Amino acid sequence: MNGPEKGSSQASLTITWRGVVLGALTIVVMFTYLIIYAGMGAGSEGYVQSQYPMMAFIPFVLWLFLNVGLARIAPGWALRQGELLTIFAMLWIVGVIPQWGWMEYWVALQATPAYMATPENQWAELVHPYLPWHVFPDSSPRVVESFWLGLVQGAPVPWDGWLAPIGQYFGVSMAMVIVGFSLVVIFQRQWAEAEKLSFPLARMPLDLTEGFDGPRRMPDLFRSGLFWCGFGLVCLPLLYNVVTYFTPGLPLSELWLKSYRLDLPRPFPGIGIRVMAPVLALTYLCPLNILGSLVFFSLLSTLKLGIMRGVGFSVGVSGQEIEGGGILQMESFGAVACVAVWSVWLARGHLRSVWRQVRTGEGDIADVRHYRVALASLVLSSVYVIGWGMSLGASLPVAAGAFLLMVMTYFVTIKLIAATGFPYLIPSWTNVKGGVFITDLIGSANLSQQNLVSFKIFSSNLFFGNIRLPAWPAMPHLLRIFPLRQQPRRVVAIVMVAFPVGFLVAAWATITMAYSVGASNHLLVIIGLYDQITHMILNPKVADPGKWCVWLLGFFEAAGLAVLRGRFYWFPLHPIGLAYQTTPGTSIYWFSLFLVWIVKGTLLRYGGINAYQTAKPLFFGLGIGYVIAVVFSGVVDVIWFPGQVHVVHDW
Repeated sequence: MNGPEKGSSQASLTITWRGVVLGALTIVVMFTYLIIYAGMGAGSEGYVQSQYPMMAFIPFVLWLFLNVGLARIAPGWALRQGELLTIFAMLWIVGVIPQWGWMEYWVALQATPAYMATPENQWAELVHPYLPWHVFPDSSPRVVESFWLGLVQGAPVPWDGWLAPIGQYFGVSMAMVIVGFSLVVIFQRQWAEAEKLSFPLARMPLDLTEGFDGPRRMPDLFRSGLFWCGFGLVCLPLLYNVVTYFTPGLPLSELWLKSYRLDLPRPFPGIGIRVMAPVLALTYLCPLNILGSLVFFSLLSTLKLGIMRGVGFSVGVSGQEIEGGGILQMESFGAVACVAVWSVWLARGHLRSVWRQVRTGEGDIADVRHYRVALASLVLSSVYVIGWGMSLGASLPVAAGAFLLMVMTYFVTIKLIAATGFPYLIPSWTNVKGGVFITDLIGSANLSQQNLVSFKIFSSNLFFGNIRLPAWPAMPHLLRIFPLRQQPRRVVAIVMVAFPVGFLVAAWATITMAYSVGASNHLLVIIGLYDQITHMILNPKVADPGKWCVWLLGFFEAAGLAVLRGRFYWFPLHPIGLAYQTTPGTSIYWFSLFLVWIVKGTLLRYGGINAYQTAKPLFFGLGIGYVIAVVFSGVVDVIWFPGQVHVVHDW
């Protein structure tokens, strides 16, 4: 239960070209600075750890406070609410592209196979003959060796060796963005009107900017005492820590920073306890049953893991067994597939209506046009991505299967983020692109070496991000802030300007930084992908009935939870908890979710909706206070401690 949300009249939220230009410029400045400067030692990798990254939220908050100043000093220069939200949306679309979000993995993996092949790792013998070299940079020493060791002083970056792979991945990544945007356009009305998803990650920026278009020209939240109480509760302890940078004898305040570990009796694994202010702020709007489910299944997974370890339980034929964690991830992947099927089933009436409008042209002319364009774009972009997968050397069934598995996981993740507001709702590494389904359930032994290599490239961090999803999580919230019917061209422009600018600037800055300092001195040295391919070639896996049973168990468990929720309104558990039971976000932040569940449940039980609404500024203040402290610490490091990192924001 969330309670009714008041907010701005969305009809007044206008996207202007000034907002789009400022959004693009903000992306350029942030990416250039944080990759080229911060990437060389100031520890910006932590800014891209979630689906709602600090890389996007920090500049938005800075614009928020800057705009308050502009409204006082130069009112004509101050931005309207719609312009601030345009900047926010553009930043979020590209927020996970730089650094460990994607680009650092992509660049390092691109330059690895030619340079780091050795007789011992057998890449040249087993992997190189099947690599699609047309999507990799020139393998000559001029391009690859100088990438890892650094350029001779005065030598230019050999861009000619990188233009082909940049063009290849930019084109197919844009196609993936269009796939995601088209799906959101088709399903958005179902999610917002029929399923009543709360879109908490859109609600917070809407509330933070509400008031800029009024006579006071400042956020209404800034006039709330509870907001500033929350702000101070987080910001002051972190600012105190900044003082300790200059006086090392002072003890650090561990509040909001430290993760604690609770050791359990063997064979049960320990559990982490972490209180993260942005998680508290954002998940305050999450429905109680979902909060409770995330906590319950996270703790239950610890119990299941301990029991399996205690009895030595494993699944799989000899030589390819999976144990505790792998079993739980396989179970979760079955639950993800069930949630995808369930989501489509819930939307069946809406989808029939969409198809009828597309086929007959009956209905509102704007809806008909939007659905027709979305469906055509979905089909064409999907064909492009599958065709690109085949250009890597994959067969049509493998390329299409990998694409559908990836889209399924992305679709479920963005829908559940829109329902929860939990920014760390992150798929597991093995499940995010359907890797284990092909290699373990279908069996890598059923793939030719060419298909195996191509599939691993297609489903790796080379292609469209990793467990942090580019662009897709932002788009349902973009359409919640700016309904497509009101200004469709400008909504599309936000996506079609932000992603190309973000991708190309991140690629340019990361490659430039690597050549200037030598990638081996800074970038992740990633050999795992190619070692995995070699291992799979030498140790093929067969289709395994035991693993299928685990996957089907997860599927039917989630189905049972969905049926119970549909039949009994009081049933407290949601399949989301099972689908994400062992993922990094729930494992690390279960205690933060538990605190929100306790506080919100108490407020609703004893104070009702009014108490819940009254407390909301306090929670939003926690998030904004955290961001300001992170920024202030970074500024202090730049001025007084250049090259030294005081980590404030991380996992």
